[in-house]
Amino acid sequence: MNKLLTLTIASEVFLLLPFLLIFFTNRKTKKNILLLLFLIIGGAPLLYLAIDDLNSNYIDANIGLGLAFMFTWIYSLIALIIATILVVRKKRKNNSSKE
Repeated sequence: MNKLLTLTIASEVFLLLPFLLIFFTNRKTKKNILLLLFLIIGGAPLLYLAIDDLNSNYIDANIGLGLAFMFTWIYSLIALIIATILVVRKKRKNNSSKE
């Protein structure tokens, strides 16, 4: 299997995990539509440039592909931080309501 394909799939899965965490934490329909939009915004550049790189073999380095990977990883990290904050807030709220 191509290394680029493996790295792209791993990056997209890493991007999907925080959004699934947010989805299961917050089950409001309007926010879920917004989550889907943010997921597409985060994953589309990487998918487009990875498919473009696989279809056309560039002789030089593909700077756009590297930037797409960096964007996706940074976007995933920010989404993971937000998801963690939301989960902690929900747990605190549930614990304080039980007392």
